[in-house]
Amino acid sequence: MPRQLVIGNGSMLATFDEHLEMRDFYFPYVGMEDHSAYKDHHRIGVWVQGKGFRWISDGSWKITPRYKPETMVGSSLIQNDALGIKIVAEDMVHPVSNILLRRWRIKNLENDEKEVRLFFHHDLHIYGDKQKDTAFYEPYTNSVIHYRQKRYFLVGGETDKPTECVTGIHGGKYASALQQMEHLKTCGISSFTVGKSEYQGLEGTWRDAEDGELARHTIEQGSVDSTVAIHCKLNADAETKVCVWLCAGKSLNEVLELQERIQKDTPDRIHRNCTNYWKSWVNKTTFNFGSLSTETVDLFKRSLLMIRMHCNDNGGIVAAADSDIMAFNRDTYTYVWPRDGAFVSLALDQAGYTEVTRRFFEFCADVITKDGYLLHKYNPDKSVGSSWHPWFRDGEPQLPIQEDETALVIYALWKHFEQVRDFEFLQQMFEKLVLRAANFLCEFRETESGLPLASYDPWEEHRAVFTYTTACTIAGLHAAAHIANILGHHRHSERYQTVADQMQQAMIFHLYDEQTGMFLKSIKRKDGKTTAKDATPDASVGAVWRLGVLPFDDPRSTSSMQKLRDTLTVRTPIGGIARYTNDYYHAAVPPSAEVPGNPWIITTLWDAQWTIAHAKTAADLEPARTILDWVRQYATRTGILAEQLHSTNGAPLSVAPLTWSHATFVETVLQFAAKENAL
Repeated sequence: MPRQLVIGNGSMLATFDEHLEMRDFYFPYVGMEDHSAYKDHHRIGVWVQGKGFRWISDGSWKITPRYKPETMVGSSLIQNDALGIKIVAEDMVHPVSNILLRRWRIKNLENDEKEVRLFFHHDLHIYGDKQKDTAFYEPYTNSVIHYRQKRYFLVGGETDKPTECVTGIHGGKYASALQQMEHLKTCGISSFTVGKSEYQGLEGTWRDAEDGELARHTIEQGSVDSTVAIHCKLNADAETKVCVWLCAGKSLNEVLELQERIQKDTPDRIHRNCTNYWKSWVNKTTFNFGSLSTETVDLFKRSLLMIRMHCNDNGGIVAAADSDIMAFNRDTYTYVWPRDGAFVSLALDQAGYTEVTRRFFEFCADVITKDGYLLHKYNPDKSVGSSWHPWFRDGEPQLPIQEDETALVIYALWKHFEQVRDFEFLQQMFEKLVLRAANFLCEFRETESGLPLASYDPWEEHRAVFTYTTACTIAGLHAAAHIANILGHHRHSERYQTVADQMQQAMIFHLYDEQTGMFLKSIKRKDGKTTAKDATPDASVGAVWRLGVLPFDDPRSTSSMQKLRDTLTVRTPIGGIARYTNDYYHAAVPPSAEVPGNPWIITTLWDAQWTIAHAKTAADLEPARTILDWVRQYATRTGILAEQLHSTNGAPLSVAPLTWSHATFVETVLQFAAKENAL
């Protein structure tokens, strides 16, 4: 299921499902060390005096996940008529400090006074597994702390209308007990318990909450979990605030200091600061959106915010943080693909967020090999990610790369420079990144044809010489030539430009099929000869015009795009554009001429970009507007875009959100607005 809320700050990221229960919790990197488990969730329960106990995921609640407009602050609606309460759930992560704060406003729908108890269960898998952990009640701060090695997680809370609290000392580890005992009675968690879970048949401490009371076990080790409760009074037709927080750090002192910050700043002030920060961030640049609808502009801003949630403070941009894909292949999309990062950077730079993309280029400069190529994918901490590309195949060694990933980073860097004109940063990147990468692109090619040597396609399925990869390599070399020239490295510039020109001619000669009037998906070469041709219509060949290798109105570009539109359109009520014919990845139905594959958000938006490029009148833009509306139609109610859609019912498939989908929407909106304003 797609995530409904995603909140974070560049070093912490949490995702929530349709019941507002946390499903992923990453720290200290976005997309790495998921201290949750993809198949489990952190339960929330509510007990109301005289009415009993209900889990929020038991089907008896009306739940509407949503964000406050233009922010990464949740403002979801929860209601249970049987319990007689309504809740506005405001969930946020502090923009700087690693604090996840859940500020819930509970309203009494009835005319009686009642006691309400909220139970928050935390089933942490520290370092991504469940062993050697400790959970304990810390009396000096009235909190529950989970830890292992250098990962500490503190659970605390408070209410503005308490009924009781556990015995303990509140207000700082070194505070006087006598000074703090009275303060404890007015705030803090009211009860707690820690215990075993996922061990010898034990389900977890959440079971202990179902009678409205917790056993108050104080410590456990091994495979552990915890549940805390906050008891509050709810007056007739009145509102009460309950706050619970999860502080993450690398030491005990760090999480204790974070709790002290919450108590000093107050949850109300943190809520205001988070709201104001994200509103300012997403509106830093003013655009003329012309005739685009308010709903489209809202999704544009939501996409920018969603992209930012997937950007690490150290520069890594992860493809997706949705761990449900683990059930498909026992691996996730929580990696930094240089290709995805380059395309995301192009969109962010166009939108004015160059400070985010600068860190991405520094990330790539740090991980590039000494021979000048970037590998398949990386972990957010800059270590090499998992891969299925072999180093040795069919009795021969090979580089396990997708060459476009190296080339696109150079291309995106040049576009970044055009935005910021930062010569000093460009010179640094030339020495650390461009020089090695561009030299590799020049050398990693066939002598006889001038084409790139074989590597893997953008969909990571086949190894050959692809039109898409060739176009990316040409664009990367053109960018390297511009960078070298503007920095005064004329010999390098001339070499890169010469190789790019030769490769462009080779692409037209070897990869354009005159008979079909379109670019081939790929060819295979051996001993200087073409041994196989793959004419499968593939949306990725549009890179030829999107990257400026050929003009968009070049007859070869035009005929190729028209044939792609004809063959890749999904002819069901859902519509959209597939990646290529006979695409079986997450196939909803067997591929056919009517349904070549599932519609992808990215490929459908590429078709809109083609329409925008050709538009000569305002009326010509209408098909592109229709596609933007189509994307909006299949976003979740919280504005999250999946990788692909079910071809017959439109349900989101694979991961959601996918950073690349949001980036392509941002890019397409900006292109539409620019073209409409120009016309």
